Formats: sequence, structure tokens, C-alpha cells
Amino acid sequence: MFEVISPSQTNRWLEAIKRIDGLDLHYRLEYCRLWADDGWPEMFVYQEGNDYLVYPYIIRSINQIPGFKDKLSEELYDITTPYGFGGPITSQEAGIKFRENFYQCFSRYCYEKNIISEFIRFHPLLENHRLWEEQLTLTQVSSNVYVDLTCSPEELWANYDYSNRKNIKKAYKEGLKVLIEEEPFHFQEFLAIYHHTMDRNKASGSYYFPQEFYEQLHCDLKGCFIYAHTIKDGKIISTELLVFNERYIHSFLGGTLLEYFSCRPNNILKHEIIEWARSKGIKYFLLGGGYADEDGIFRYKRSFSRNGVKDFYVGKKVHNEEAVKRLEQLMIFEKRMHGENYFPPYRR
Repeated sequence: MFEVISPSQTNRWLEAIKRIDGLDLHYRLEYCRLWADDGWPEMFVYQEGNDYLVYPYIIRSINQIPGFKDKLSEELYDITTPYGFGGPITSQEAGIKFRENFYQCFSRYCYEKNIISEFIRFHPLLENHRLWEEQLTLTQVSSNVYVDLTCSPEELWANYDYSNRKNIKKAYKEGLKVLIEEEPFHFQEFLAIYHHTMDRNKASGSYYFPQEFYEQLHCDLKGCFIYAHTIKDGKIISTELLVFNERYIHSFLGGTLLEYFSCRPNNILKHEIIEWARSKGIKYFLLGGGYADEDGIFRYKRSFSRNGVKDFYVGKKVHNEEAVKRLEQLMIFEKRMHGENYFPPYRR
């Protein structure tokens, strides 16, 4: 038996995800809506007896991709999980037969709805990629750092690298303070520092979110975000936006003013966020990874949790090979320009 829950069915969506313990904020409808600017969220629910599965995703129109408008004779779609982590997950360690039946059912649904491909970012701590090795093409793309907040304060501190502990102590000696707010009281300061950091790192345009994105986050995820700021002499010099639920907290966006790096404002910021999250009973802090394993960003994050590293997997599936090939034929030039590994290939 399956059910498809639309974004208008707010209560039904919430009821469905409550049936599975330990889900992240990324499974919430309000979070999915944040990433649906070129489509809409939907959740597929599948059940056999006591086995139960939920799978939220974003449906995107392929016809709206530049280059395909007016070239397609039918409406085509693909699906992706919202930014962050997700993927189909079951209420228990469901058996092979259940998993096979689900994907057969879901693949039929995709084919009937002209959904031609599927891209999933799996959750590194839930490790739900392990359930779908037979149904999807799985790829480990990076490693993610997490902090186990259920450890004692002494264990947490011991799990920091020596250099990190030294930098945190230095920040305190410099007189730095950390302010954590559950409202966007210093949003403009956050935005200025975040954009300054993106400019300095020559980030792509996708990292510059419109004002409406933040307004929607502040409204729909009220009580599920914080802004953390490091302050020196009354001035915010490092800042971070984080999202959370009762089990997980995630680093999301942030930045630091270059001229204050030597004060180690980001070290003290992360440390105080860890203390705040522990006080709220949150169990895991996911810091993310780097651009590549063992680069400077990854090593910095790992300095907060030497043993807290999990593999991050993505899953790929083509539901309509013929349609994908037709789209690739329309973009042979683009394929030469942008390489072979992007998925789905027609979105290069």
C-alpha cells in the first residue's frame, strides 16, 4: 500500500514522519519547502504490515531548464532530496523483500508521472544508504564530521585536537564572547559577514540566497534555528546560522571577518554552540565536511571530534532511460563543456 502526501496535507505529513523515531529536521515539510523554488515537495509513504517507509523529495520541472523550453513535446520531471540529508527510511530494519517491493512500486509511480531520474543525499548518521545498495547506484562523495553530544564534558574536551583546545583558550583570553539567539536580532550583521566570506572565497552564485529565503526560514522554522555570534569589543566578528530539532543540530551558513582570524573567533563559536546544544538535550552536532577529504576545512572541523567521521553517500537512479538519452542528445555541446560526471546529466 502506498500514499503520496502533497504539501497541502500539512498534518498528514507530520503524522507520517512521527511514526519513525530519530528523523532529522530535513524530513519536515517546512524544511523541504525551503528548497522547492523550482518545484514542489512531496512525500511517498509505503507500508506492508508493520513495515513502514517515508521518503520526502522535491519534484522539479525539466521543461523549465534553459535550453529545453519549447523543445519537449511532454512535461518531464525529476526528483531530488532537499539540501542536506534525507532519502527513504523505514520504521525498522525492513527486509529485502519489503525494500524490493517498495522500489518496484515507486519506480512504477515515477514512470507514470514522467519522473525520469532520482538523486538522493543520504543521512550519514542514519546510514540509510545501506538499505538501497541493490536498487540504486551509490557513491561515497565525501566524509562528514559530527560531535556526539551525549558524551560527558570531559570526554568532549578530550576529543578536541590539542591545537583546537589551545585556540579556544586563546579566544577566551582575548576577551571574546559568544551570543546565541533564537531570533534574527542581528541578521544584517550576519548577512554582511556571510557575504564578505563568500566574496573572499569566490563562491558561486548558488551560495547567495535571496532575502525571501531567510524570511521563509525565520517564519516556517521558528524554534528550529539559531544565530550564534562571536563578539569582540562590542562588534560581531564571526557568525553562524544553524538549524536543529530535538536530536540533531547542523552548521548551515556562516563566516568570519578576515582581520580577526588570529583571535580564533570560530573556534570559540563552535565550542559554545556545542555547550548550548548539550544544554538542550540535542544528541548530535553535524559540522559537515570540506571541499575534499583532508583539506583545510575538513581538518578544522575534525579538530572538534577526532573520532566523529562518517561517510556521506549519494544515490542515483534513472527511471526512464529513453527520456534521459533524448535530453542528452539535445545538449551534446553542453556535455562537452561541462564534463561527464554530473547527475542528472541533462542538468549540467
